[in-house]
Amino acid sequence: MRLWNGIVMYAPRSPDYYALPEPEQCIFRLMHQYADSQAWNLYWLSQPQTDLIPLHRQDWRNHYKSFTGVQTRAFYEALDTPVLNQMTLGHIMSCKPREAIRLLISAHLENTRFYQMVGGEKWRELMLGRLFLAERLNITRQPKEETGEVVVADFILHRYARLGSHEYKQVKRPA
Repeated sequence: MRLWNGIVMYAPRSPDYYALPEPEQCIFRLMHQYADSQAWNLYWLSQPQTDLIPLHRQDWRNHYKSFTGVQTRAFYEALDTPVLNQMTLGHIMSCKPREAIRLLISAHLENTRFYQMVGGEKWRELMLGRLFLAERLNITRQPKEETGEVVVADFILHRYARLGSHEYKQVKRPA
């Protein structure tokens, strides 16, 4: 599980990795500067072309679509808007991907202004698809346990020994 400022991060990397080469005050630098994990999660879910920016730094304008001032205000208001009982969208964006999927399916996103600005139900579908991707990325990035040596335990004699050592003698037992 990738955490950023104590909150689950859906994107493979923090926003500073996606920072645009030219504008000094780009949204990625601001989110990183203010450690806004929930906004970063919502942004990454809402803007899939963001993943192409680090791969095409010289053509970043082809892959970056900035929000207007009204959209930016609606974006941040959406984080504080209750969308499911008393739960805000920002709270959902701080949940693990599997839990966020469950909550987002039944959330009333139409309570936010941002919902209509970015496509209504298509926005929900996009976010759900990206959450499934985030869950998949989380599964594949979890460290696997590596064991250097195999230890054999003989529970009858209550002893442990390394496989192939002189201490361990395999005993054939009748079936």
